[in-house]
Amino acid sequence: MKSILPLALPLIAALGLSACKDQAAAPEDIRPVRYMTAGGNAEIGGDSYAGEIRARHETQLAFRVAGKVVAKLVNSGERVKKGQPLARLDPSDYQLDLAAKQAQLAAAESDLAQQQLNLKRYRELLAKQFISQAQVDGQQNGVNAAQAKVNQARAALSASRNQTGYATLTADADGVVSQMQAEPGLVVAAGQPVARLSQDGAREIAIQVPENALEGVRQAGAFRVTLWKGGAPLEGKLRELAADADPATRTYPARIALAGDSHALQLGMTATATLPARASGELKLPLTALLDLQGKQYVWTIDGQSLRVSRKPVTVASIDDSGAVIASGVRPGDKVATAGVHLLREGQRVKLLEQ
Repeated sequence: MKSILPLALPLIAALGLSACKDQAAAPEDIRPVRYMTAGGNAEIGGDSYAGEIRARHETQLAFRVAGKVVAKLVNSGERVKKGQPLARLDPSDYQLDLAAKQAQLAAAESDLAQQQLNLKRYRELLAKQFISQAQVDGQQNGVNAAQAKVNQARAALSASRNQTGYATLTADADGVVSQMQAEPGLVVAAGQPVARLSQDGAREIAIQVPENALEGVRQAGAFRVTLWKGGAPLEGKLRELAADADPATRTYPARIALAGDSHALQLGMTATATLPARASGELKLPLTALLDLQGKQYVWTIDGQSLRVSRKPVTVASIDDSGAVIASGVRPGDKVATAGVHLLREGQRVKLLEQ
């Protein structure tokens, strides 16, 4: 054993040196990565407002006289024609008043006929010198007064006929009854709205605008309108923006007029009006380029000469479906890894794949 040990030591040392050489000669781990060159390609999306399809012209319908509703002739959602009856009031009182006005007119016309007959007789007596001219003039004045009473009675009769006609509520135009509250038995006052008529024609989007977005909505040249039911987007333009806020919601009602043929849109459909996107000086990267560590965001930048990666913290301004807008941390022209960011390590050498 003593003679073998001196011979084995050099051999063990030689084997150890050989292993160290093999370990030092191990190839470096070069990871292939996809990348992109950062550039000022970001757009800030415009604000969106939910709304509903409404008619360009909406009319609140009301009886022009007071009374009790005795008939409801249409229901909400029904299509009506101009002049079509919608509801009726009890016409008894108005019919009685009409009969009284007709009797007053008949009495006034009878009195006028009598006064005219008397005037004719007075003129015959004046020709025979049986009466004076003053008596004839007095009778002429009686005829004029009787004629005025006839005119008054006729005007009162016309007004009574109108009042009787007002007991029937009719549609002002072709359209759809979007709301009907005139139920039988309801006692209404003159001018109290009982129905809403959405007239046929152009359609609009009714939205509510918060006070901090008034200027942006007012200056917007066009809106992109999308329907929740799907379909191609529509173009819209601001037509009306209220000057006063709604007392309940504290928002400002606005109307977006739709371009093109919008007659086929159904009233009450839900839609979204979006302001145009505006360009920004910020950078946009795909979501796969972000590395999230303990609530902070990083990206891997690639040195163009050494092809080694370096982790840099970034500030994300906004995120949407198309990527993340980077406010700071990346400069235009930087090469940024866009895939496998969780597998990289600081200073690691990489192989660039296609952008």
